[in-house]
Amino acid sequence: MIAIIDEYGKELLDLAIFDKKTVQNYTSCLLCYFEYAKKTFGIDPIQSKSLHVHRWMEAVKCKGLSRSRLQHHRSALRTFFAFAVKMKLIKRNPADTLPVIRKLKSERNKPISEQIAEKLLCSIDQTSWIGKRNFLIISMLWALGLRLNELTSLKVSDFEPNHEPGQRVGLLRVKGKNKKQRALFVVDKLYDYLTNYLAHPESPRKKNDPLFPTQNGAISGDRVQRMIKVFSLTSMPS
Repeated sequence: MIAIIDEYGKELLDLAIFDKKTVQNYTSCLLCYFEYAKKTFGIDPIQSKSLHVHRWMEAVKCKGLSRSRLQHHRSALRTFFAFAVKMKLIKRNPADTLPVIRKLKSERNKPISEQIAEKLLCSIDQTSWIGKRNFLIISMLWALGLRLNELTSLKVSDFEPNHEPGQRVGLLRVKGKNKKQRALFVVDKLYDYLTNYLAHPESPRKKNDPLFPTQNGAISGDRVQRMIKVFSLTSMPS
């Protein structure tokens, strides 16, 4: 069994390009499940059925683990048994039926305070183009109340500067849910940040270019979330 886990970990590192710590985390989750399956069900863990993995997730949830930790356990089971199917050790993935670990209502759309937002923005080094991009991303999320998917789908053409000639007012066309479009005014400091960003030599130029590009296209929502988490850790007191 250890040999199979080693091969699974190697595949995640080499092919799926998972972070080393993530692979170690998943391996730890699997070892806990294997021990549980042997002791509780008296089975070879590789031969687990849907009932077994569901019972395990229920047991893990009863321990009071965080939502993110529950997600690690779920992802570890799903990716491991998918690997076992690929290696023809089993025919079906028993973890495919595990439900998504959803956020509690109290965790959703929870706004941060103005004080925290200011500390977050002050922690960003704007001496580079990437720093300016990241600063603008968080500024627009905070000031305009954009959803992540709305922000990541923005193109250069969605911003109309000089909406009111002689004033620091621009218009931003945002595509929301069900492809509905809404227009938001970009004014004052945020207008300055956005126009200065677009004037930077490294910023996108073509109308159909993503407003916030990376080497692989538009920045993803996951990447923005990771970025905010990193800035939060560096800006908040321990």
